Amino acid sequence: MTATTGHRITGEMAPMGKRLSILSAACMLAGLHVLAGCSGGGTSSNAAPRISSIPQQSVAGGAALSLDVGDYTIDREGASLTYTVASGGGSFAGSTYSHTFATMGTYMVEFDVADGVGKTSRGEFRVEVTSAKFAVVGEGTTGLLLADADTDELVRVASSVATPVTEEGLADGRMAYTVGNPAQLWVFDPMTRTSTRLSADATGNVNYVAKTSDDRILYTAVSATRRLLLNNPTTGVTRALAEEVPAAGAALPAPATVLVNGTTTSNPNNVVFFTLLDGGQGDIYYYDISDDSVVAVSTASTDERLVEVLPNGALVFSRVGGGGETDLFYFRIGTGLVEVAAASSTLDPMNKTFVGEGSGSQVVFTASDGTDTELYSWAPGNGQVATIHSGGTAAFAAIGSGNEVVYTVDNGGGDVDAFFYDLDSAITATVRNAADTTSVFGIAEGSSSFAIVQGSGATSSVLAVSLVASPVTTTHAGGGAMQFERVLGNGDALARRTDGTAIAIFDASATSWSTISGTGLDVVGAGVDDGDFVYEQTASSQVDLAMWDASGSASVDVSTTTGDDTWQATTNGKVYFVRDDTYGNANLFVFKVATTTATQLTESDANGVGFDYTVQDTYSGTR
Repeated sequence: MTATTGHRITGEMAPMGKRLSILSAACMLAGLHVLAGCSGGGTSSNAAPRISSIPQQSVAGGAALSLDVGDYTIDREGASLTYTVASGGGSFAGSTYSHTFATMGTYMVEFDVADGVGKTSRGEFRVEVTSAKFAVVGEGTTGLLLADADTDELVRVASSVATPVTEEGLADGRMAYTVGNPAQLWVFDPMTRTSTRLSADATGNVNYVAKTSDDRILYTAVSATRRLLLNNPTTGVTRALAEEVPAAGAALPAPATVLVNGTTTSNPNNVVFFTLLDGGQGDIYYYDISDDSVVAVSTASTDERLVEVLPNGALVFSRVGGGGETDLFYFRIGTGLVEVAAASSTLDPMNKTFVGEGSGSQVVFTASDGTDTELYSWAPGNGQVATIHSGGTAAFAAIGSGNEVVYTVDNGGGDVDAFFYDLDSAITATVRNAADTTSVFGIAEGSSSFAIVQGSGATSSVLAVSLVASPVTTTHAGGGAMQFERVLGNGDALARRTDGTAIAIFDASATSWSTISGTGLDVVGAGVDDGDFVYEQTASSQVDLAMWDASGSASVDVSTTTGDDTWQATTNGKVYFVRDDTYGNANLFVFKVATTTATQLTESDANGVGFDYTVQDTYSGTR
């Protein structure tokens, strides 16, 4: 027989039918030595229900767990059993337990099984909620909370600490945050509700730097020296990558840049590029997580600094050239080190500055000789240089998804025109040419790519110019001074009248403008879907919130309750905002767009003691 503790069998149980057969056989063999629990024998006519070990359960955040514990219980007499929850929350319908747990974490559920004639047994099972969508909430200047965006549960991360600030939410649900001065870096695990301090032996700042695609944390720690370290929160192991030691009597130089190649699963190389400073001169290295090695990229005798990681995982860095000019270099593991535009004798003595990259990892850069600033691109596949604009003063403005480089040319006297050059087709065209200053705000993406521009001599208009060989301009005439707001996630663009009476929306797929009218209008944040946005509007001398729903081509009121509302964040179909109460404390509310209902998450106590709440970040995690 398997060992038992109380009424709960702790070993592995045989199937119920087999256990009954074994028990009957044991009773027959016992003869006159009657076994307790044999039918018709023993000193008790009724035995309590038996509960076998229930395996750990897992459920996604926000989802209900359903578990039939009748599969793990038996009553010798075959009585009808009744199930009730003893602790852990939830309820039973017959023998089926169901519950939606508060948030990511580990929970223990205890339940009682009664046979109806005076005997009860207690069982238990463990549940892990393996995922969550979080809003990170600052509580005044001394606390930090996580608000579960499915259940609205608040989980405390820190309290009574100095200026806690979230640094990064990790893909497994953990979160890095900083407190104090000098800074201390901590990692909070919502599964265990515990925080771990990184480099507790440091006497100076411990600063978050970046994360890798597999959720390792890069940070620097200062004591007598400055170390660059990599922590794996899953294993707790920290790896020192580099250390900067100041010269005798000298202070540490300002920290150098660290860049990570492979911050997404689509490019999971997890190579960390960093600069080591020696007397103020930088040298370039990388750390490859896959083989746990630090490798020198370049240790030339002049200063080198990190610039950018390209879509293909390659690094661009700068180096001071032999004539004092700034040169650009390209490095990719497996390809090696190449100087950008090295074959061009014209560009060789010019100062080169990285300004952007194409989807094929083309390097877009300016080259200046002190008089002219010209614009070029360099293709790593063949090393060819393309001239985007030569002579005069050119400036990179933006690049579209189709590799359309939009740039301006300053002709002097306030005459600035805009043009574009397609890196793939070499097509070039004029975006706007007028006797004033053209400002390029961004690129909208839809049926085509569109440069969103405005002229200083026509501030009541905003233009969307298609980036094709023969550009077409779609103008919004605002009837008053207009300013650009942003490009939305679906590629549409927003502008606003500066007097707050209108918001203009450019639909990049339909190639048309539309307008929202009102008073005190101001775009304040993202909406639920990529084409949505949250905006303020003034009504009856108070600031209310509304959301433009692009799918319905209509606005949805988020809050019109008395008091000024301030948007904080949008995630998981919910809009977070704060509103001052009668004590002047900014309490946190959440509006669920699907049901158009608002819930207050925080409040002051009866004595007016409370906090100002702010949403610092949002992220999702799955364990």
